Amino acid sequence: MSNPVLYRAWIQNKKVVHRTYWAGSDDDEVKKIKAEIAKKFPGETWPHEPNVWGVKMGANKYSLHGCSCPPNYKDSSKIQNSILLNHDFIKYFYDLDTTTKTMEVVYKEGAVMPVVTVPSNLTVAYITDMCNASFEMQATQAIYVTGTNDNVWAWAESLKSDVVMPISKNKKLAHADDMFKFQFNNAKELVEVTLVAHLERYMVYGEGTNLYEEYTADYADELTNLADTEIVVAKLDNHGNRIAQSQSKENIKEYVKVPKSDGSGGYDTVLLKDL
Repeated sequence: MSNPVLYRAWIQNKKVVHRTYWAGSDDDEVKKIKAEIAKKFPGETWPHEPNVWGVKMGANKYSLHGCSCPPNYKDSSKIQNSILLNHDFIKYFYDLDTTTKTMEVVYKEGAVMPVVTVPSNLTVAYITDMCNASFEMQATQAIYVTGTNDNVWAWAESLKSDVVMPISKNKKLAHADDMFKFQFNNAKELVEVTLVAHLERYMVYGEGTNLYEEYTADYADELTNLADTEIVVAKLDNHGNRIAQSQSKENIKEYVKVPKSDGSGGYDTVLLKDL
């Protein structure tokens, strides 16, 4: 068993739109997410048991991330379609309201060329394309890049003059592998830019002797839905040392939205452990 870690926050227009967690495949929360998915997608299989899962903010949508595999892998039949073979990994997205599954295929390095020229001052982390439920590629490529904010902003604005960026340009990123996802449509036009960020993690005390992790970032103070996430604005003492918040956000990650049981429409917000 392991404690899920908020692996990445997906941010658009200063709002967290998706949260991705890293845990063991036998973790209780991972099992419960997969159980919820199985209710609407029975018989769903993967060649490797996913241990990364995500929650769409404000919606009844989940994601699972799993490795791809070669055709001769012992469990390759579990990947469901040959179009998903021989890639780096696959992100499976499940809409539990419409019972619709889509997949983001992450290509291996060098397996595909970007649909537009990427400036030499940016590094391509990986390239993806979307696949629909009929296992048809959609030719809507996404290019994930790393680089300085100045260079990222310059490229984005050269592609789309009125592009809305995920955070303010003067905000600092904490990790070298924080990425910006440039999403293109099938006409090779930039649609949106998303920050896919690791967060700064600090171990703090909760109630009694309970330890848990707090997450923060330089841009936390401008996130418009900060209260709905685990993320906090860093709190410091008079000497500049990091200290815990007065209010614990330890359990936020354990809340998910499920359809109201009385069939009236809408959602109830419940703890995963209570499912």
